[in-house]
Amino acid sequence: MPCKRSKKRILIADDNKDFLIVTQSLLEFAGFRAETAKDGEEALVQIKKLKYDLLVLGAVMPRIDGIRLLQMVRKSRRYAEVPVLFVSGYSNKGRLATRVQEKVPKVKGYLPIPFKNEGFLEMVTALLEKKRAVEVQCN
Repeated sequence: MPCKRSKKRILIADDNKDFLIVTQSLLEFAGFRAETAKDGEEALVQIKKLKYDLLVLGAVMPRIDGIRLLQMVRKSRRYAEVPVLFVSGYSNKGRLATRVQEKVPKVKGYLPIPFKNEGFLEMVTALLEKKRAVEVQCN
């Protein structure tokens, strides 16, 4: 019997309301289930309730920033290997990547805002496919 393919669930956490609306719409149009959180604290509440296949996190947010949020959720077996894409309005992508790698190793996705929709969707797909490659799809 073939495996059922379900829509991948993605959480987008950022303090920019317009970014959340546009990114959620983009992901939903591409066939994903996308949910939003206005900051790291709200994201943490949602992460405790549901299982997400990918986290798109703003690197800098009020209350709990994306880096601290990831450090917190990585302690859970449920989220130990969930792929993460960091986004930031800061123009120095290299500096952001270095900061994230110092604080939370094994993160592979970084995008500056604004980004091209195609590039964003390609990165989301690539991160999800890497995750799927190490999961058992069917019993």
